[in-house]
Amino acid sequence: MEEKKEDEECTPAPSKERTMAQKIFKDAVLKKMSQHKKNDTQTKQVLNLVRDLSNQDDLIEGQPEITHILHKLVKFSEERRATHAASQEHFEGLNAKFFWPSIILTTLTSAASFLATQFTSRSSEFNVGIGIMASISTLIVALSETYRYGSKAEQHGLAAESYENLRTKLFFKSIQLHNQDSFDACEFKGFFQSIEDQITEIARQCKDRVPASIVKDYKENRYINMMESLSRNIRTVVAQDRFSKTVDKIVQGKEITLNDIKNIDNFQLKKKKGKNEM
Repeated sequence: MEEKKEDEECTPAPSKERTMAQKIFKDAVLKKMSQHKKNDTQTKQVLNLVRDLSNQDDLIEGQPEITHILHKLVKFSEERRATHAASQEHFEGLNAKFFWPSIILTTLTSAASFLATQFTSRSSEFNVGIGIMASISTLIVALSETYRYGSKAEQHGLAAESYENLRTKLFFKSIQLHNQDSFDACEFKGFFQSIEDQITEIARQCKDRVPASIVKDYKENRYINMMESLSRNIRTVVAQDRFSKTVDKIVQGKEITLNDIKNIDNFQLKKKKGKNEM
């Protein structure tokens, strides 16, 4: 016991300055933590606002599951319509590489045959040229029939038109559901079954697949468009904040500073530059 008392007596008591420093440090840490929590809350609010602005789809009141299904079907139809339309343009371009040379060679062959009858002294030379052009034209036609680019372009064009009709059908159905006071589950089930049958019929008619490069380009463009949409929404949030602060100053009778005017002018200039770049 005596040794413990001696140790306690030997241990120096904490000074007032040290106790005060610890208290200040503790208060600073707590303040910093509360500030971080506040910033996190504000950040979450801004992100939620941006997400709400990004969501351009109308919600059917009281029917979140049906809204989700309709949105999925609309996005699916839009993706298929866009990719089939791009495939149509792709195969039409490939078909043109065979079609126009064949037309030109056929025209030149006919012209050379006419000239051979007019210039009998050079008929042998014309005949050689006619034979070569006819052979090349036959080869081009055979390759065109083998690859069937024209038929593929036609199939994808019909599929794109069908998916566009499907999108229109879904649009009017969503309007009908918005205006209905009551919801009939059997009716929607029958509608969903008709959509499924229509998609199956489109896939049966268009047996040719969409090229992988077109699907990849579509997804990349969709990502770019999504980022541009988010950027526009963020600029909208910033603009609303700036204008609301200026309006609050006017309502409260405070004097508007040059910085407020410059902020609004700078935002308008950036908005014009963004439009010109687009």
